Amino acid sequence: MSVPAWGAQKATPHPVFKEGSTTMTRQAIAYPAGGTAEITSFRLPFEPGGEVGWHKHVVPTHIYVIEGTLTVEFSDGSQQAFEEGTGFLPMLNVWHNARNLGSGPLTALAVVAGEQEKAGIIFRDSQ
Repeated sequence: MSVPAWGAQKATPHPVFKEGSTTMTRQAIAYPAGGTAEITSFRLPFEPGGEVGWHKHVVPTHIYVIEGTLTVEFSDGSQQAFEEGTGFLPMLNVWHNARNLGSGPLTALAVVAGEQEKAGIIFRDSQ
């Protein structure tokens, strides 16, 4: 059986997120001033009932839901759900929690556009 050589077939990009210049709460995206830019990606696996914990993003971040439904919970008790195949830009400097309220697994990808040697995500219990 022959296998096509690497690159023999053209890949067709399928956008997973429309470009955005504002967060989910309509805050303007701004990159950190000074320092050296650094992009970090995290795979976030959640079991049913799992959560990240209360945190806030201090630099632009993109979240893409690979599998399941990710629910963002706010301090006032309100929630917003993001289903498999959707992406969003979380709000900046607002405490929130990311949870798996479903009965199956949840996997998400977080891409953080931060600065070297500075935390892009702050956890409430670390302060």
